[in-house]
Amino acid sequence: MSECIYLSDSYAKECDAKVVGAEGRFVTLDRTIFYAQSGGQPADHGKITSSDGTEYTCSFAKGIGGDVSHELDREGLRESVRCILDWERRYRLMRMHTSAHILAAVINKELGALITGNQLEEKQSRMDFNVKDFDRSLLKTFEEKANGVIAQGMDVKVSFLEREQALQNSALFRLKDVLPKDLPVLRIVSIGEFDVQADGGTHVKNTAETGKMKIVDFKNKGAENRRIYWELE
Repeated sequence: MSECIYLSDSYAKECDAKVVGAEGRFVTLDRTIFYAQSGGQPADHGKITSSDGTEYTCSFAKGIGGDVSHELDREGLRESVRCILDWERRYRLMRMHTSAHILAAVINKELGALITGNQLEEKQSRMDFNVKDFDRSLLKTFEEKANGVIAQGMDVKVSFLEREQALQNSALFRLKDVLPKDLPVLRIVSIGEFDVQADGGTHVKNTAETGKMKIVDFKNKGAENRRIYWELE
């Protein structure tokens, strides 16, 4: 099983690891800093260097069972390696992910709505939420309240909770009709006292790092499904 360093330390930019499996351009490592695509957050990019100094480009990572498979630009990687993130890209996604939690919490507190889908990207992200009748004038309210939370400089912390205990608190789960995978221990992300959610993604340490949020578009995506697009300044 791959040790996913990003679950406990989103700021780790490099790590040493060992190849435990290889099939063509796809390799699994005993430990990794590359986020495996999941939950609307894209996989990390970066470099993996072999012990002889040969450099491979990693363009994708995905969880397979308990391991993380890394897609490289060519075959041949073996034994001991060093992983190096494309940190600028990762950090932009960290900022986006934290902003998504803040926006989701604002919408939930205002409307009681849950998330029905989301996709994080470096420049612009989107979130779908379930509400039947929606007043577009609320978009400005969402933006102002989210930016108010960001400006408070709340600490973002990670903790872990036994699955059975976590499932007793429905407020930890913001995805409509979706519960986390069958894991014995769930990762919990807390934004001050404003929001607490079960989540496996990467986040900044403080909301002040997120930057100002701007809602840039809104679409109706069905009878009870609305989509918001936002960017960070």
